[in-house]
Amino acid sequence: MKNKVVCEILKVLEDIGEKDYISLISLVSRAKRVFVAGSGRSGLIGKCFAMRLMHMGIETHVAGETICPPVKKGDLLIVVSFSGERKSLLEFAKIARGLQAKVLLITGAKPPRKGVFDYVVKIPAEKSVQFKNSLFEQAAFLFLEIFVERYRKKHDISLKEMMSRHANLE
Repeated sequence: MKNKVVCEILKVLEDIGEKDYISLISLVSRAKRVFVAGSGRSGLIGKCFAMRLMHMGIETHVAGETICPPVKKGDLLIVVSFSGERKSLLEFAKIARGLQAKVLLITGAKPPRKGVFDYVVKIPAEKSVQFKNSLFEQAAFLFLEIFVERYRKKHDISLKEMMSRHANLE
């Protein structure tokens, strides 16, 4: 079973296009601030990503948290959701777009409704031996970690610099 799970993850990561990494680097580079949203396990993956963005010096917030500031024009909202259809996340996307922020969906499902998201990254994780959306969540986590390494190198952000932003109240 271990090999099947690992092979599934590797196959999904191989099927993610180079353009998805390039688009995400461009969007994050141009954003004034980045907001991340998700629910359930996908939300936890989003929070992991938000932490890494913060480590790289990018002003990042988790949508829905009590200390989250308002989204504004020039910001980027990244929604992590297998279905892309959760009502609360669709509402976040509509609010952000209404305020002229860009909205990116990272999803495992077919392309969502038109007009809600500006950009979509498809994590092709529909068939799995694992429970529910586990493959999507694992692949999304690794896709975002690979993005962090690419972004860090492109912007010459050292590991030492990232470590200087790591939490010390743990």
